[in-house]
Amino acid sequence: MKKRDDIIQAAERLFYTHGFHATSTDQLCREAGVSTRTFYHHFPSREAMTAAVMAAREQRFMAELLPAQQPEAIAQLFSVLASWTEANGAHGCFFLKAWGEYAGRDQALAEQALAFRAAMRRYIADCVTCLHGAEDRSLSDAIWMLFEGAITTALITGPAAAQHAAQIASQLLLQKGAS
Repeated sequence: MKKRDDIIQAAERLFYTHGFHATSTDQLCREAGVSTRTFYHHFPSREAMTAAVMAAREQRFMAELLPAQQPEAIAQLFSVLASWTEANGAHGCFFLKAWGEYAGRDQALAEQALAFRAAMRRYIADCVTCLHGAEDRSLSDAIWMLFEGAITTALITGPAAAQHAAQIASQLLLQKGAS
């Protein structure tokens, strides 16, 4: 399983910085330190490997979040985003990049990429509902847009974008709690 994990980690790095289709299988194998034969032993196709990369990235990101029921969940979400930006760089949303490259080419991969973004929107809505005891679609959408915007703004300002978005989200949550 170590070789499989090495391939996934190398692919994630290369895809994020260079793009999915711009990264050749040979480049990926060199970066992972495996042969092409080993690559295809673990993954029957590039599409299967790409699906595994997206699943692994989503699992790692979600594992760092708090349960939606915890009052600090929204703050933790933005903290995790800042940490990921510091550790991985600010090249935009990995899943949006995947969607952009696979929409119209591979429906399953495009849907998997959008599913992550939908999961984040649901998670934020669940956090807001738990904080306020009722669904507040406009507040959860505002915080979701702050999250999405922070990913894009980080291209220019780096991890500070997530920290700034966290401050605004906190203010929105406090204002809603006071009203």
